[in-house]
Amino acid sequence: MKRSRRRFLITLGVLAGAGVSVGALYRKGLRYPPLQFDPEPVVTQAELPGYRISAVGAFIQPGDNGVPRYRAFEPQPRLLIEANQSTVFTLQLGNLHPAAVLDTNAGARLTEQTQGLTRELSGRLEVGGRTRLQWRMPSPNAYRFTAIGDSGGGTELQWALQRSVQLNAGFVIHLGDLNYGQDDLKKAVQALEAASIPVYVAIGNHDFHQDGRSVHQFFTTYIGPRNGTFELGGVRFLNFDTAADAFPSEMGARGRLIRRLPSLREPQPGFREYVAFTHRPLTNPPASTAGEIEHAVGRREAGWLRDQLLQRGAQTLLAGHIHISTEFEDRGLKTFISGQGLAHADLIVGRPVARILVGEVGPGAPVRYSWSDLKMPFEAHCSPRGWTVLESLGKHEDKARLGQVCG
Repeated sequence: MKRSRRRFLITLGVLAGAGVSVGALYRKGLRYPPLQFDPEPVVTQAELPGYRISAVGAFIQPGDNGVPRYRAFEPQPRLLIEANQSTVFTLQLGNLHPAAVLDTNAGARLTEQTQGLTRELSGRLEVGGRTRLQWRMPSPNAYRFTAIGDSGGGTELQWALQRSVQLNAGFVIHLGDLNYGQDDLKKAVQALEAASIPVYVAIGNHDFHQDGRSVHQFFTTYIGPRNGTFELGGVRFLNFDTAADAFPSEMGARGRLIRRLPSLREPQPGFREYVAFTHRPLTNPPASTAGEIEHAVGRREAGWLRDQLLQRGAQTLLAGHIHISTEFEDRGLKTFISGQGLAHADLIVGRPVARILVGEVGPGAPVRYSWSDLKMPFEAHCSPRGWTVLESLGKHEDKARLGQVCG
């Protein structure tokens, strides 16, 4: 770790000494590992023959047959379609709750079809026509959500999503690390597409870099933004990126987003509470729950993030990264660690002990948090990491049985 940090500082010194992109450094910020400028954000606008789409709360994905496909990263996304010629358009929007209702102006004659979490819309616009599309949740002031991270992208993720449905969650906050092995991110995309409720994902360190190379472009192309915010029922959710160290801490897309956030010290129209979520916690939990290993964001970066959150009235932070479930006070910031997405604790003790965090939102009330058993079935432990746990514990019979189940 010391050698990597020394190499980083040497490289930074070379950049500064050469006068190369120093302005860009303070405008965009550097990320490490691997050393690079802060990556570009997700794409929210699409230019198509005859019309243009602009989105808030959704980003464009690669589509099939020329049909633009968006994925929502909030429960109530908005689209604006503007025509520069008479045109017929078709588009898809994924990761949208089946109960969300379309509210639109009369700018276009629309048809909407629902399949799972995907909506397909078709319509016609005349020259200069524009139509606004807004999806709204029918009961935005009362809902549940779950939060869990560190699941990988395979059967463990599928179970976490299924368990969230059992717990009557309206959506899932995934706290990062969908990527633990070959094709895990592709498997994660398939699991998210097949989910019964929407999933909003914080980028994890394994989703950002792998074996010394960047993989974050796949994440922002198919899964979601590294930084974002949305409001539902008086609660503003803040998703911010801690997947790799940032320098300077206040620069880049994350810094710009956080600096623009209003403070709750004065009444804010539309929301009363922040729920911040990310991958790495800002401080290490007590050694009694996580041992002495350093898991948190670097001290200077964490200090800036904590100060910014507290100045804006945030009181709660949800994080993963550490494969435990615990909660503790971090200098005024209540921190929940929900990182048991692989449920290794179940394999270690031989019975279900892993937990998932549940948030309950009610009209005008603070979010209430509780822990529920994850109840992961043995046959869902198909990640090779689970097999490694069984091997290290000498549970060779269990490993053989799991091998038969998982193929």
